Amino acid sequence: MTKTNLLSSNSPFIKLLLIITFFSAASLIPFIGLLFLITLPMVLFVLYILNDPTKTLLAFLVVLCAMAILLSSIHDIIPVFALAVMGLAGMVMARTAQKNYSIEIITILPSLILLGAIAFYVFYSASQLSISPGQLIEKYFTQAVELNIKFYSRLPVTPEELKAIQDSKPAVIQLFTGIFPAICIISVLFTFWMNTLMGNRILYKTGLVLPQLSALCEWRAPVWLVWFFIAGGGLSLIAHTNIRFGGLNVFLVASSIYLLQGLAIVSFFFQHKNIPVFFRWFGYFLIAIQQILMIAIAVMGLFDIWIDFRKYFRKEQATP
Repeated sequence: MTKTNLLSSNSPFIKLLLIITFFSAASLIPFIGLLFLITLPMVLFVLYILNDPTKTLLAFLVVLCAMAILLSSIHDIIPVFALAVMGLAGMVMARTAQKNYSIEIITILPSLILLGAIAFYVFYSASQLSISPGQLIEKYFTQAVELNIKFYSRLPVTPEELKAIQDSKPAVIQLFTGIFPAICIISVLFTFWMNTLMGNRILYKTGLVLPQLSALCEWRAPVWLVWFFIAGGGLSLIAHTNIRFGGLNVFLVASSIYLLQGLAIVSFFFQHKNIPVFFRWFGYFLIAIQQILMIAIAVMGLFDIWIDFRKYFRKEQATP
């Protein structure tokens, strides 16, 4: 198989430094830096597996120390904290993969690290402002909603439409504040799931196959998850605010996991029908931008518990 030039095996220490420095520095760039930050775990995941783990860890620590020294002059150390968490999560992914743990463990453990870091940041920031974590989250969404209202006010909308948007402001803020835990969990899970998929693809191109990641199109969510899905949906209908939002958070997280199962079914279909790569990516792109398609894929993932769509795809392929 073709070797990759950038993330190749047995890289010299200086090359590891340059690669990690590039992704870490690029993560500090406004706007586009977020893309580099969320893919940093994939970079460390691949480097850690293809190279000496101690050498990779040392290179990462050297880069972190250099970044901390440079950013301390402008009294902004938070980016170093974010880099440290994402890099550590990537190496945890690699370590669990090397020990042949399942895709669930490879994804969940680094997710817990990032979720713990987010919780720490929220509680620390709230204590600095002498407010509760809930008030801090509400303050953040209030600012975000107000910015969106200002944006819509510059668009050619009617006064009635603008007033309707302004009137809905309290309800929108309450909704997003209430489902903040689900937003965090879903975002983090999808981030590490995609990092695992991309990292596994790069490793495959270098000739390294991780057995537990070789047939992800066959992946299924645990059967017992359906009870959390049903319970969360039921609780979200109760009038009590805290219970309703608690149930809604559980429902949304369970739904996102069924979306992953639905995407695995789509991937299985693409592979068994030998769909060209271009059309596969176009299909995933449509799913990402169309909410109706995303909901349909999640529903398919849910009903796969009883229907087993992949069984029918296999029968179609076996039929002469």
